[in-house]
Amino acid sequence: MKILHLEFDEYPIASIEKLQDFAQVISFRVESEEELIGYLKSNQFDAIFTRLGLYISEKLMILQNNLKYIITSTTGLNHIDTHAAEKLGIKVISLKGETEFLNNIKSTAEHTWTLLLCLIRNILPATEDVIKNGGWNRVPFLADELNGKTIGIIGFGRLGKIIASYAKAFGMHILITEKNPEKVSNEFETVQLSNLLNKSDFVCLMIDYSIENEGFMSRECFNEMKNGAYFVNTSRGELVDQNALIDFLEDGRLKGAALDVVDGDSGWATEYSGDLRLLEYARLNRNLIITPHMGGYGKTSIYKTREFIVNKFIKNINN
Repeated sequence: MKILHLEFDEYPIASIEKLQDFAQVISFRVESEEELIGYLKSNQFDAIFTRLGLYISEKLMILQNNLKYIITSTTGLNHIDTHAAEKLGIKVISLKGETEFLNNIKSTAEHTWTLLLCLIRNILPATEDVIKNGGWNRVPFLADELNGKTIGIIGFGRLGKIIASYAKAFGMHILITEKNPEKVSNEFETVQLSNLLNKSDFVCLMIDYSIENEGFMSRECFNEMKNGAYFVNTSRGELVDQNALIDFLEDGRLKGAALDVVDGDSGWATEYSGDLRLLEYARLNRNLIITPHMGGYGKTSIYKTREFIVNKFIKNINN
């Protein structure tokens, strides 16, 4: 078996050695789909370990006559044309659905909570004023507390449950919207989406990516949000109407927002390539935080998820 590994340096040495025990592993670092296509035109592989920042398209897949597996250490799969893979008989191995394992991977949940705290405590503008301007005036950065506020969590999967536990520890009132209400324990209040939006001081989008969920957080949803509320998205950028988000920030109906994901970012390499209006707004205003899809990119989680996905791949091979 011949394996192309596009994230070689991010995997534990022991996991790479496991792969090398039964296959030839080729490490190749690329920054774009075009560069990868050029390489694959003259090289054939049975399996490809890929990463965020590269889109694995049908055009790429059909260059590989022997390709049987695409492996990614992510839950989201919008950086892979999964429909093409299914059509071509290529199995996609990922972390999607690995709930028991992922319950102990909390990097994204911790990042979500960090963003929420940064918003309400004005951490970024206050820090910038001290470092850049030598300021020491706390008045412009008057903060608020989470205690007693209402948080609305859209999606009560693994991450939604973790966020709810954090909110409970901070003394918040918790509202849940979940398409399968039976997943929510009696400990939390389940409400319709419109009810959650107009009652919540903070709205956290925690649903999974799917084509059906694209544009889920629409202009109509933002219009239903409580005036002066905050919005946090660490799921996928494609789930949000970004133009609507900016409009509601500009006119003050949203007090602030924090995004770890923006539309199309799963296919980017090392530079922002998205909506310039979103980036420009963040540069000129203090109420929008954008981080580079780093929620799940924690040292411990990287090690554990890469180790897990290699073991899952080997198990598939052995079966």
